[in-house]
Amino acid sequence: MKVLIVDDEPLARMRLKSMLEHLGFNDVLEANHGREGMNMATEYLPDLIFMDIEMPEMNGIEAASQIKQNHPSMPIIFSTAHDEFALKAFDLSAADYLLKPLSLERLKQAIEKVGFTDSHDKIQVKRGTDVFLLAASDVICLLAEDKYVTAYLSKQAFLLDQSLAELENKYPLFIRIHRNALINPNFLTGIHNAPGQLPQCVLEHIELKPTISRRQLPAVRKLLKQI
Repeated sequence: MKVLIVDDEPLARMRLKSMLEHLGFNDVLEANHGREGMNMATEYLPDLIFMDIEMPEMNGIEAASQIKQNHPSMPIIFSTAHDEFALKAFDLSAADYLLKPLSLERLKQAIEKVGFTDSHDKIQVKRGTDVFLLAASDVICLLAEDKYVTAYLSKQAFLLDQSLAELENKYPLFIRIHRNALINPNFLTGIHNAPGQLPQCVLEHIELKPTISRRQLPAVRKLLKQI
């Protein structure tokens, strides 16, 4: 499990990292302000984020808001010395809100509250020679191109070893719109029609517009009516 700590106080990061290691979490990343944390969340796709609130350059509320826009399912636990930000934190669907100084028992409770995503909700992807897992709910669409399937997120794309048929069977979240395409309906915003061409899906966060087959068009239209 990969954990990201975002805090401008080195001693606070050190203490939290030590507590996490004591609990068995050894893959811990660190960021010293909100903007760096936001960038690292997109680059490394951590399974859990601990976010301080009062930081330079970008505070924790602003950083968490950006992260949630790009990665809605990424859990964020706020850890701060102040309790006046709790309401704003939970407005962002915070997993928990911890007051410093943290206790080991309270930290354990927060981690247990978050829980861990089941393997059926994770997709194994490749980037170069690296192989890792990402949340299926963060994937906007899956396209078969030549011999490969590509998973598209808001700012990144990854290669997969599975076929579209395998992915469709394993992850019921995705909807078939074409023999070469699956989409996450949570990102569907419209249908683009151009003269002489098959209609295309308009998806949030990406410019790519996957083609919709005539057979699947009624199902896509029905999805739009439910949004």
